[in-house]
Amino acid sequence: MEKPKAVETIKKLAADPSAYLKSWKGKPGRKILGYFCTNTPEEMIQAAGFLPVRILSSRDTISLASRHLQSYSCSLVQSSLESALRGELSYLDGTVFPHTCDSIQRLSDIWAENLHFAFHWDLGLPVKLHTESAKTYLIAELRRFRRGLEEFIGRAVSDDDLRGAILLFNENRRLLKEVAGLQSENPGRIPPSDLYAIIKTANFLPKDEHNPLLGELISQLGEGRPSPFSGPRLFLAGSVCDQPQIYALMESCGASLVGDDLCTGWRYFADDASPEGDPIGALADRLIRKVPCPCKFNPGIDRATRLLERVKVSGAQGVIFLLLKFCDPHAFDYPYLKEKFDEENIPSLLLEIESGGLPLGAMETRLRAFIETLESGK
Repeated sequence: MEKPKAVETIKKLAADPSAYLKSWKGKPGRKILGYFCTNTPEEMIQAAGFLPVRILSSRDTISLASRHLQSYSCSLVQSSLESALRGELSYLDGTVFPHTCDSIQRLSDIWAENLHFAFHWDLGLPVKLHTESAKTYLIAELRRFRRGLEEFIGRAVSDDDLRGAILLFNENRRLLKEVAGLQSENPGRIPPSDLYAIIKTANFLPKDEHNPLLGELISQLGEGRPSPFSGPRLFLAGSVCDQPQIYALMESCGASLVGDDLCTGWRYFADDASPEGDPIGALADRLIRKVPCPCKFNPGIDRATRLLERVKVSGAQGVIFLLLKFCDPHAFDYPYLKEKFDEENIPSLLLEIESGGLPLGAMETRLRAFIETLESGK
């Protein structure tokens, strides 16, 4: 099957987000707010007239950031700060730090002290999500964020502005879910590295540009015969993966990606917000309904059960756990998830990753051995 033209456009954009963002910012009146974590209500940033851009960095070298951080800080924190200190995020007008892990919270203090962007905001999201008081608090915090944005831009952010942003982002999520569904149904349609680029661009492209590209891609994927695929079907789980080398490695080993549970993947676009009623309440409801990552607690939603369901539905033969080095919440979460998968006799492999300097040779050896195990069990 010939590669869709939309994929080539998306891959070029994904290869150099900074170049695109600097060019986009060059037109009068355009402003960009960076943010960390999928729990950030991007719709509010959009409604205030900013382009929301997720800060992800996979630098090969860390030098400036090491003056401010311990060597055991997670590589997302280190590489993001390094990029900012080097002026590589100069297109930002400000940054939003949602309450996630201790490292991101403390990065906020270092960021504010050393970088002096015009807008800096700490969004205090609740950790426990199952109580009525948690939702009350979350709504109050989102309203405070709204007031902070309004004060910065000098105008009101209306409910209609917010509902329009919700509709725009819901459409993006719908299209991304459709792409993920097509890939799961027929793994030969989209190579893992292409799928990475498709989701990567969702983190920085304006939705009114990304949505037409996704629509074009879906239309092109429906043309002609689906590509047959007989290799192993893998599922990725973990937190952040902004390393395209991992996806290319899966391809070189003859495997296909049929699903994921990454916050740079499925967890980014899995849940919609209601365009009806109070938009702040709708955004709060979306954040509470999301399957919690290890930084959040909701006893009514068991991560292992939800993850097992998705793996089984995808038809994956094995699961690759990607653990960002020094990411304590996911490191604590892994033994519990591994135990549940072992009980179901679902093979899994743990790969530790970090920004820059990935030991691709060792990873390839381990991945090939894991794939051989899967194939021998057919």
